[in-house]
Amino acid sequence: MLTKVFVTVLVLLTLTACGPESVAPALPAERLALPFDRYRPGFAEETEIGRARATLVRACLHDRGAELAVPEDDRVPGALDLSPNLRRYGVIDEASATNFGYHFPKTSEEQQRQSEQRRWAAGLTEAQRTTLFGEHGCTEQAETELTTVDDGFFTDADFRSLRTSETDPRVGAAFAAWRTCMTGQGYAYANPRAAISDPRWHLDSEKIPDDERNAALADVRCKATAHLVEVWHDVEAGAQEQDIRHDAARFDGLAAARKARLAAARRVLGSS
Repeated sequence: MLTKVFVTVLVLLTLTACGPESVAPALPAERLALPFDRYRPGFAEETEIGRARATLVRACLHDRGAELAVPEDDRVPGALDLSPNLRRYGVIDEASATNFGYHFPKTSEEQQRQSEQRRWAAGLTEAQRTTLFGEHGCTEQAETELTTVDDGFFTDADFRSLRTSETDPRVGAAFAAWRTCMTGQGYAYANPRAAISDPRWHLDSEKIPDDERNAALADVRCKATAHLVEVWHDVEAGAQEQDIRHDAARFDGLAAARKARLAAARRVLGSS
């Protein structure tokens, strides 16, 4: 997890019965908020932590005599930063489906930055990788100084609420309505996850075939007519609130750890 977090910073560092008429997004992005979001750091907070982490890593590299330029974390917020749950229930807006299919939407600036990140990562020597990401490396040392958050517990709870909500009869009925709609459009998918994971779509490729765009557009329209996203979201929101009440002490600890981590980052940056 520590390596994944730091690589994100450094290796920079989604009518009628599915007819042709345009329909509104299945659920506005601002209504995708979930109870667990209260425990998830936002973009501004992550940016402060990322800057502090990079500062600590640079100091560590200097102390170890390693000459390595660490990129600044100066990215602008992307779609997921602005709406973390945007793709939680698959593609939900027609514009995204039309332009990107099931590929995640990226601006030209994001694409350019990712290319720069890949070039930076490719230029690291094995010794530099070890110093950065190896056991007792500078990444691990920086994370220790920033204090840790029990993200294992939170990640498990977050995944569980999504999967548990899928088994709710209300969501099952919405899946059935979506499936009937998709069948009418010529697609035989059991659920939206099966549609997005169709092996015909090469989501790591820059090329987006028309077949993928068409399937994603049908998916979005069928979600809207089946009210799938609204139902699924409401069921999951209820499940998350129940989890928070059931494990209140653990979630309180998570919130406290998040505050402590941000405070530690601000001390590093001298802004506290």
